[in-house]
Amino acid sequence: MTDTTRRRFLRYGMGASAALALPSAAWRRAASGVTNAQLNPMGGQLKKFLEPVPVPGAGIVVATQNGPGRYAFTQRQITRQLHPDLPATPLWAYDDGSGLAGQAGSFGMAVIAQSGTPLAVSYTHDLPETYPDWIPVDTRLTPLGNEVRLMTHLHGGFVAADSDGNPAVTPDGFGRGQTQYVRYTNQLPQMPASQRWFHDHGLGATRLDVFAGLAGVYILRDRYDTGSEPNPIGIPGGAYEIPLVIQDRQFSPGGTFFYPVSTIPGITWIGEYFGDVMLVNGKVWPYLDVEPRMYRFRILNGCNARILSLSIGGPPMWQIGAEGGLFDVPVPIRKLVLAPAERADVLVDFHRLAGRTLLAQNSTPVAPVSTPAPALAAVMKIRVGTKLSQPGPRSVPASLPGRRAELPNPARTRYITLNEIAPETAGWYLNLNGVHFDERPVTERPRAGTVEDWVYINLTGDTHPMHVHLVTFQVVGRTPFDADAYQKAYGGPDGVPGGIDPAPFGTGPMLPPTPDERGFKDTVKANPGYYTTIRAKFDLPAGVTEPQTYVHHCHIIEHEDNDMMRPFTVAA
Repeated sequence: MTDTTRRRFLRYGMGASAALALPSAAWRRAASGVTNAQLNPMGGQLKKFLEPVPVPGAGIVVATQNGPGRYAFTQRQITRQLHPDLPATPLWAYDDGSGLAGQAGSFGMAVIAQSGTPLAVSYTHDLPETYPDWIPVDTRLTPLGNEVRLMTHLHGGFVAADSDGNPAVTPDGFGRGQTQYVRYTNQLPQMPASQRWFHDHGLGATRLDVFAGLAGVYILRDRYDTGSEPNPIGIPGGAYEIPLVIQDRQFSPGGTFFYPVSTIPGITWIGEYFGDVMLVNGKVWPYLDVEPRMYRFRILNGCNARILSLSIGGPPMWQIGAEGGLFDVPVPIRKLVLAPAERADVLVDFHRLAGRTLLAQNSTPVAPVSTPAPALAAVMKIRVGTKLSQPGPRSVPASLPGRRAELPNPARTRYITLNEIAPETAGWYLNLNGVHFDERPVTERPRAGTVEDWVYINLTGDTHPMHVHLVTFQVVGRTPFDADAYQKAYGGPDGVPGGIDPAPFGTGPMLPPTPDERGFKDTVKANPGYYTTIRAKFDLPAGVTEPQTYVHHCHIIEHEDNDMMRPFTVAA
């Protein structure tokens, strides 16, 4: 499909009235395009807490190199039973050459890398040539119709554009039998010890390929954060450091994942995908056995669209890092609000809870975070034992070998609008700056080595987790403003164009970043009724010359696919 054809399809059905800017109240009424009757009832029939959480080496495969500093993955279909009462589920997975016998659930691969040591990685497409019936592709949005075109992105990677896995560089992705070759720099200071992740980023089908299983954990180590116990930081390690990837899904009675389609005639795409079952590390409502001591949980919101508000209830918790690595000091927390793609590095102390059973639960986030997600409370059960095999740290360190996000003043500020057009019609789509993904020219062209502020101006009724490739950034703050007045003043048939300062429409002072945003991030919640300011330094990896083109987008991946994503170019 050509760029022109793609734009024509996306605009189809937009009459003059649909093209008019709608007030904020109308955006809040816009749902996912799916009726409640379409939600599959399997989730309500499945018993909870029957199987253990898969962990690295016991249900999650720790990838093996196929040569010094080299990994070779094959993307292929496997089947796994994700709950005792379900038939085996077909999944798409990254195979490191092991055959994945050690993968227990739908999320089953972890790469352990070293900061400062680059890796050469390949991904070979051995999945079906076209999408199977259980994956409902919308051929208006994909480059080659129903053909499966894959492209892996290292989320949080500081890499050259041709290793980034982004559709501005490789719009057609890679077809069956083709191989994607990338180099992950793991360069310091941009990629310190931290939890990144890798997932498919195929144009117009990211939501489907990730839903099917194409995602994995990427853990970076250094001389402080060694992953062992004891370590120089004085935090849990070994078996007491556990990645927790949380995803919601629906199932069909036959055991396949279920992805609803739109009720709008002629349209397949839906605005958001929400499941009625929660998976942790690829297992349905599992349990986790812990000892009465301190643990380190590396939590990733891997949902397509659901914003999580997580609590355990009982044990003290401290956040020690986010997407960009460790903080400089721990931050006490009671609840974690994570939008899709956000990560939290958390210490949890079970010392005084021997013999107790706890529930990790999810609730609806409170304002100003806004989401249309239906309630889904249970996440997993935590069973605290009475025996201690290794005491581990008894206290939380007063300081950490990480960084507080503090960048110098910007050389330039850019204003980027978040628009939603013709919701619940055949022409429904979202955009940045009032243009489609593939429209030229590229409007954001930061100079290499400079610091810029990007201001995300939310003109919709929902929170959008905005992700910028290449960089990690500082959250500067969020400013309340009159979105309706701003939209009325500048709105057009495709929303409000970019580049227009919203400050004259401000209704209050800028709110500072929340305590969990102390460190560097790669994804930020842009809440409705606010414009959100981030600050980034647009460096390029050593030996990489400008220009280099990347993308930024909403990480509600239904929105990314249609069409809330734009390229940016790091220029000379």
